Amino acid sequence: MSNVDLYCFSGTGNTLVICQKMKKVFDAKGSITRLLRIENEDPKNIVPENIIGLAFPVAIFTTYPIVVNFIKGMPKVEGTKVFMVDTMGGLSLSLVSHVKTMLKAKGYNTIGAKEFVMPDNFTPSLEKDLKNLDIMEKAYTKAEAYAEDLWTGKTSWPSIPVLPALLFWLSQLIFKIPSFRKKAVKMDHDKCVKCGLCAKLCPVKNVVMRDYPVFLDKCELCMRCIAFCSAHALYRKKQGEYRYRAVNNADFS
Repeated sequence: MSNVDLYCFSGTGNTLVICQKMKKVFDAKGSITRLLRIENEDPKNIVPENIIGLAFPVAIFTTYPIVVNFIKGMPKVEGTKVFMVDTMGGLSLSLVSHVKTMLKAKGYNTIGAKEFVMPDNFTPSLEKDLKNLDIMEKAYTKAEAYAEDLWTGKTSWPSIPVLPALLFWLSQLIFKIPSFRKKAVKMDHDKCVKCGLCAKLCPVKNVVMRDYPVFLDKCELCMRCIAFCSAHALYRKKQGEYRYRAVNNADFS
């Protein structure tokens, strides 16, 4: 694994921090590892001679459309090795199987997939904080072990034969519901300081700055804007001052 390109999408940082842990292991072994953000990259530019990693969160038993579109846009290859990472608070159902099917149809050699339980960033609460630390430490240890196993060729990519495509695409339909996309994030105008950070961080360019941030109809509810709003002006449901995030906003710059 001399050259690894690890493509990552992360909302509040759960997936990103797992990738950072894995990159450390690869780098320590002499790999040239690039950690790339899916929202900033063109999938057509994938280097087929390198080992490709795909890392993203589970969302509504599938993953975000921005990730699905990236995978769909990846070029056809002949045996390029690819591995997968996903982070989740609960279940992923058919996600692992269907991503494998999509990649194999494009000629990729699917060498490994691993799922990591991380803190729930959808309904965070301060009471979960100590529990979150324990969950994260276990995930970090597992991430380092997974990187070691990838290096030594001891990984696998499981398949679930029960209707993976149907379950995957049914879950994707939820992201197309207009009320979901337009009303996912709410704003307290009295708290907003008009800093523009939400517009800068939004991976799908759903936020534009006018007198106040204006939210369009492209939201995929990755929770990034809510997590990093320093004024606590953004929210999905009223939740007090606590916001869960696994990294600093500088990690996305």
